[in-house]
Parts: sequence; structure tokens; C-alpha cells
Amino acid sequence: MARVLIAMGLLVAMLAFGFGVYQAAEHLRAARNDVRRPTEVRAPSIPGTLYVVQNGAIYRLQKGSFKQITDESGWMQPSAAPNNQLVAVRRQGNYSDMYLLSDAGAAVAQLTHDESKTAVASNHWVFYPRFAPDGKSVFYSFDPKDIYGSYKLDLTIFASHVDARSRAIVWTTPNAYTGGDVSPVPLRSGALIYTKYSIDDSAQVHSQIWIQRRAGSPGLALTPVSMGCSQPAVSSDETAIVMVCDRGSNQHSDLVAAPLDESALTIGAPTTLVGEQLVASPAFSPDGKTVAFLAPDAAGGHFQLWSVPAAGTAPAKSVTDNLDLDSDSAPVWLAG
Repeated sequence: MARVLIAMGLLVAMLAFGFGVYQAAEHLRAARNDVRRPTEVRAPSIPGTLYVVQNGAIYRLQKGSFKQITDESGWMQPSAAPNNQLVAVRRQGNYSDMYLLSDAGAAVAQLTHDESKTAVASNHWVFYPRFAPDGKSVFYSFDPKDIYGSYKLDLTIFASHVDARSRAIVWTTPNAYTGGDVSPVPLRSGALIYTKYSIDDSAQVHSQIWIQRRAGSPGLALTPVSMGCSQPAVSSDETAIVMVCDRGSNQHSDLVAAPLDESALTIGAPTTLVGEQLVASPAFSPDGKTVAFLAPDAAGGHFQLWSVPAAGTAPAKSVTDNLDLDSDSAPVWLAG
């Protein structure tokens, strides 16, 4: 009898476990089905215009309403360009190119041609385009080929004039085998802020916010290795910087703001705007008073659009839900 009872108990436990797994799977499937296109939802009205990316398409947010301005064909990392245009990356299977787009999403010009006509190994990648404040040149991360082997892929920051006849200028020298230098932010003085990666003796990769006065100069770190900061954004008056700092964690990160003294190549005491959350891709509002960023609205959730006062005077607010925004494409926040 005891054996029969044990067997029945095991059977009940197995059935309960199977039912639990089934319910969990249904819950996850339902959660996935909750993801909607931005054009299917409304959002709070935010001053100006915001651009975000979902599933390879760029969307424009104005007065609480989203409009899809490109098709879903690998578009990512848009940023502001002169004449009310955008510059953005279009990623293909094994290369990417940089384009100028109108504010309605139409292709105005293809700025790079990174597909090789002879071999896939000769293709190139371009990411993180950002126009200089004077609008005459665009900065970006690019993979110059290593003559000793195409397997080495350390992105280097270049700057090019929009005129296709001009030669690109090499700005940075990345640390080898780190993935390279990314997220360039050119300043009005001609200096450049960006994310630089390094590897320590324990083979741990670290990120720092770096600044250079001119192309090819050594530059110096604005943040210590211990903070693990990346993804910088600078206010329009260039007196404040916001960044994502993981402080050595691979589970969460902080959204951190600090005063920026570009002339002294220093930042002031940091303020944590959002703590211990999976934050990504911050961007300042045109007046510098608010920071937009991307983060899940729950553990394991999809990335949504959030906002928080740049002074840290109030908690962050979720602008969207039920979307699945590209966490590697920072919002573009324009005044118009």
C-alpha cells in the first residue's frame, strides 16, 4: 500500500509539474503576443519630436502619436542631421551602411558602401553615426580591416565630410580585441567624447567615457574603470553628461548624470537618476532638463521608452508599454 501511495504521489507531482510548465509557457506566449507596433498605441504628449526604433523600423512620436517613417528593413541608430534630416544605419546580414534620411524617412543619400563585390570577408560595418555640431562632418564607428586577418574586429571612430570626395579622418586607436571605440559625441570645440573599452590582466573587459581634443591624440578618461560607464549623451549646452554605468555588474546598471567641464576635461560629482535597472541609450531633451532612456518595465520584459528629470528631482516615468524598442538605438529628441 505504501508503494502505491508513493507512486500515486509521484504521478500527481508529475502532472502538477507538467501543468505548471504548460501554464508558464502560455503566460510567456501571451506576454510575447502583447508586443504591439508603436502605431497601435498612444503615449503621453511630450514636447518636441522623438524618434525610436522597433524591429528595424524608425518611428516618429509627436503629440502622443507614433508614425512609422521607414519600413522594417534593418534600420537602427538614427540621430539628428542638418536641415531637419536624420542620419541612420541600415544593417544587412553581414554588413551595414549609413544613410541620410528626410524627416519623413525617405533616403536622401547613401553615405557609405560597405558591401564587398568580391568577398564577404571584405565587407565592413558602420555604427553610431553622429553629426558634428557644425553639420559639416559625421562621426561614426567603423571596422578598418586588419591586414593580418579579417577575424579581428575592433571598431575605430572616423569622421567624414558629407562630400563623398573627401577622405575619412581616423580619430581613435582602440585597444586590441575589445570590440573597439563606440558612441561618438562630437562637441562644438572640436573635441570628441566616446566609449572606450579595455581588458585587464584577468581578461575582464571594462568601459570608460573617454575624451579627445583632436584626431589621433591620446585622450583621457572622464570616468574610472570601477564605474563601468558607456553610452554617453551630452546636453545641448554641453554642460551636462548622462551615461550608463554598470559598476561591474552584468545584471543591472545605473543611469548617471554629472556636470561636464569640457575645457578642463573633467566631470563633476555624479548623480544617479535611475539605479539598479537595465537602462540603455539615454538622450537629453532639447532644453537639457529631461533625459529619455530605454529600459524594461519589468524583469525580463521588453525595452520601453522612459523619461526622468536630468536634475534627479523626481522618479522616472514610463512613456510606453507593450512595445519592444531597440535598446541599442538611443531616442532622438528634437525641438520641432
